[in-house]
Amino acid sequence: MEINDKPLMASEIIGALVQPKRTIAHFKSGSIAEGKARETQSMLVNAQKFKVSNKLIDHAGEASMSKPHVLLEMMKTAIPPFKNIFIEWDEHHRVHTLKNLYDKYLPQYKDKIEQPTDYLDRIGYHIYEYEHPSGDSWYMYDMWCMIDGKWFCSPLSSVVRNEEEWDMDIAYSNYVLKEQSAKELPTDTRNFMMNGDNFAKEMCEQGMKIIGYPYCMLHFENAKHPLEKGSKDEYRIMNDVYSRVTTVQSRAIHWLIPKQKFKQGWDNDEMAELTKTHLSLIQGGDVRFIVSVLSILNYDLIVKETQKPADHKVKHVRFGRSVPTNEYSLLNIELPKPRGKTVYEKIFTGQGTPKKWHMRRGHWRRYRDKDGNVTKRIWIDQCEAGSKEHGQKVKDYNLQKSS
Repeated sequence: MEINDKPLMASEIIGALVQPKRTIAHFKSGSIAEGKARETQSMLVNAQKFKVSNKLIDHAGEASMSKPHVLLEMMKTAIPPFKNIFIEWDEHHRVHTLKNLYDKYLPQYKDKIEQPTDYLDRIGYHIYEYEHPSGDSWYMYDMWCMIDGKWFCSPLSSVVRNEEEWDMDIAYSNYVLKEQSAKELPTDTRNFMMNGDNFAKEMCEQGMKIIGYPYCMLHFENAKHPLEKGSKDEYRIMNDVYSRVTTVQSRAIHWLIPKQKFKQGWDNDEMAELTKTHLSLIQGGDVRFIVSVLSILNYDLIVKETQKPADHKVKHVRFGRSVPTNEYSLLNIELPKPRGKTVYEKIFTGQGTPKKWHMRRGHWRRYRDKDGNVTKRIWIDQCEAGSKEHGQKVKDYNLQKSS
């Protein structure tokens, strides 16, 4: 198990939000900004926290290079197990893992893929459910990192659609409904995107950047128009993948711009600059990597739960203040070995001795026929379990690959 003396990113950000003007990059004071900072701090306090081990980075990185039809299925199953989570990893390790994978899978493009020379030490994503006034809901992926000694949250948030049925036509219908309910884009951009062909083209261009150029070069560079013989399925899968990822304004937008800007609205150049900033931060295919991690976490053969209480406390100080600490359990999730089939204990069954109060993670429930084939799949939401009479247990999750 990999445990270091650094506090969780989420804990450091929680502490930083006490004095956001001093500790949050580009923070512009105001009633809206400060209110949103307090709200974000509260959400992070209550978030379920995940730390991805280096072994799982290797595994998830490899899985993230899977063929498009596999990635498409992963996107359907990569539903965050809680409605409010924070996930982080060692970016040094991930960057070098991906470099090796690109050399392995894309030897012909070795000189065309820009080698990483300057990247962030630590990256974390605050992922939470958001309900739009239109009635639609989705998960926001707010990206956090440290820049020049201050914590920074990207002005835009990535979105991944996990619905079983989703394509470019559904995405377009949802876009029209959203913009009719709450006009959030500059007028020129909105009018341009109201054309279905323009919408699809823009989604593909943005989707390519979110998914990651190296992956798209590997799998989609030679994808031809569906009118050409033999390319219909490949082209459809490509568009289905792109239709499932997009960007929206993040929580940080409330403190990155002055209060009067909300009333004034955006122009096209400003929106383009916001998009450029966000996409440059996630150009390593962060979202595709997180999809891989979450789909592994929700995999129905992840079956062994190992709990270890924190055995020491380390006090940390950032910006002159103590970083908040919590007593928590580390959950190691071991993946099944590639060969053979073993019967494992079910995780989070709630059986046995009385349990402390805790949040039980969301998971897939699968129904099988007499031959063992999956006939139906239902997503079971997070829920409370145990009794507060026996105490409370806050879990952070250290995701590990089995040896």
